[in-house]
Amino acid sequence: MTASSNHNWSIRRRVLAWLAGAMGLVFLANLGSSYVATRRAADSAFDSLLLASASAIAERTTIRKDAVYSDIPYAALDMLASTAQDQVYYAVSAPDGALVTGYEQLPRVTGPAGAADDMAGPRFYDARFKGALVRMVELRAFVTGGNRSGFVTVRVAQTRGERDAVVFGLLKQNALWMLVFFLTVGIAAWLGIGYGLRPLDRLRDAIGRRSPDDVRPLRHDVPEEFSPMIEALNGMLRRLDDGMSSMRRFISDASHQLKTPLASLQAQTELALREKDDKAMRRSLKKVNRGIVRTSRLAQQLLSHARATHPAGPFRQVDLAALAREMISIVHTEAVNKTIDLGYEGAATACLDGDRTLLGEMLLNLLDNALKYCPEGSVITLSVTKTSDTLQIVVEDNGPGIPARYRSTLFDRFTRLPGTRADGCGLGLAIVWETVITHKGKVELADGADGGLRVRISLPVCGQEP
Repeated sequence: MTASSNHNWSIRRRVLAWLAGAMGLVFLANLGSSYVATRRAADSAFDSLLLASASAIAERTTIRKDAVYSDIPYAALDMLASTAQDQVYYAVSAPDGALVTGYEQLPRVTGPAGAADDMAGPRFYDARFKGALVRMVELRAFVTGGNRSGFVTVRVAQTRGERDAVVFGLLKQNALWMLVFFLTVGIAAWLGIGYGLRPLDRLRDAIGRRSPDDVRPLRHDVPEEFSPMIEALNGMLRRLDDGMSSMRRFISDASHQLKTPLASLQAQTELALREKDDKAMRRSLKKVNRGIVRTSRLAQQLLSHARATHPAGPFRQVDLAALAREMISIVHTEAVNKTIDLGYEGAATACLDGDRTLLGEMLLNLLDNALKYCPEGSVITLSVTKTSDTLQIVVEDNGPGIPARYRSTLFDRFTRLPGTRADGCGLGLAIVWETVITHKGKVELADGADGGLRVRISLPVCGQEP
């Protein structure tokens, strides 16, 4: 199975996979600890029988005529009988270590625990004898008779068949119950996850029933873990709604504003076609050309306004000073034709994060308005200055200016100064406003130093509020 297919797993499968892994580790850990505990319990139970057998043998061990005798009772070995057909071995050693009876090679206690100690109690240990694992007990008992006395050592061993059968029987039963428990947990988790995801199914059905233009926020109850996703979806729907509303406004504005110029162009074209005289036809075609220029400018400004309202793409670093000089060079010819002194003052470089196209269109509209409304011989100055956290753009002229009572409404779309005769569609300052708002800046209109108009724009250098 590839990594990409794992990424497509359902939530139910992922949860169950993690649950199965965790339960598997718990199962193994519990099995290991249960084995150790069960083995100790079995050894404790069976060791008491092993000790009883060794004690019975020790009681029948005596010294007669300076010799050690041991009369092994049948009951001492019979109590170790088991259904597992375990083998039982024993050995009795005299105080001097000589074998009295039993198996001479039966292992002794080794290491520090096997150090001689007359007062030591029984010692239990595991060993291997005749190729099999055995459990052993070593018991030292004091005997006396005649002129001799001392400690005899009794060792009894039993193979682990019965013990292991008990251990693995209990272990098997424990593992079976654990598997039943884990299976029950898995089924409960499967059903619980399905029940918990039902609200998402209802949400899917509700979204599927919506029409393409239905961008209302989602108002469905979902598990708490999915609330951030619903909030993100609602945020996307709000942005879609804003975009669609902007698109509808753009289409409405474009159809309204372009209808009259296009009708005028059609009438002028039809008139030109009916003209017989070449000079009259040229005059008509010049009117058609001026109409086309105005209509083209209107369409361009409509698009610029729509783009300023909803810019596309992330901001990038823009040298506003260089951009200002570039915009001046674009309109320089028009300024020369009207004998207007157009110049730049300010910083050589002034960088900020922004949309270069929108900022260029903003500067171009400010310069275009100044050139359009200022009479011949006027002075227009574009300056860019910078502080620690803002850039200041100022366009100042000594033209007729704008009365203070009209300034608050001139940033609205399709709003023009009453009584003006210059060509325009009332979108230039609206584009300036939207561009400034998009860049989190401020714009203000004021009287110029020589009685004209001063437009001041403050823009944050790195997206901070000015």
